[in-house]
Amino acid sequence: MNLDQEFRNLSVAEAVFYTRLGLQLEVISLSDVSDWVDEVLLREGEPDAFFVALYRLLHTEKHRLLEYLRQSFPEASFPVRPALAWLQQQFASGTQALKNTLTSLYQLRTLVTSEQEAACIYGLAADYEQAAATTEEARELVARETAAFLGCYREYTFANRAEWPRLDAVLEERLAKLRR
Repeated sequence: MNLDQEFRNLSVAEAVFYTRLGLQLEVISLSDVSDWVDEVLLREGEPDAFFVALYRLLHTEKHRLLEYLRQSFPEASFPVRPALAWLQQQFASGTQALKNTLTSLYQLRTLVTSEQEAACIYGLAADYEQAAATTEEARELVARETAAFLGCYREYTFANRAEWPRLDAVLEERLAKLRR
């Protein structure tokens, strides 16, 4: 993923929030982060000290990266819907398996903003748990339900941020249709 392009118009705090979230969900790799930091350092005449420290960590102490990101902007909180769009892309492309996708979704259950989103996530997790012990058809049904749920977030990109209020307005309606 090209994080430099993805995060181009975000504040540092917001970019850090999404980087940390993407790493935790395993939709962003350390290589993606390293490429992003390299681009920022090459582009900026006097880069933010945050990026210099991040560069050092990436090359000397990768195991401390998430801790550094968490401590850099501890109060930063932003909508997780773009992360759901990343999960949708990974799942639709076959890059991430159903079990891993559902594990990532479950991590987001307390960060989503609506009760309906949380209910869908809990429902998918329960459906998968039941299906895992049964037939391939049952697991395929959960995969289709997961794809439909994540499809509701496909358009949540940073490039079309101006459209998020419109997307938010129809999201609850889309989610309600899924569980009928």
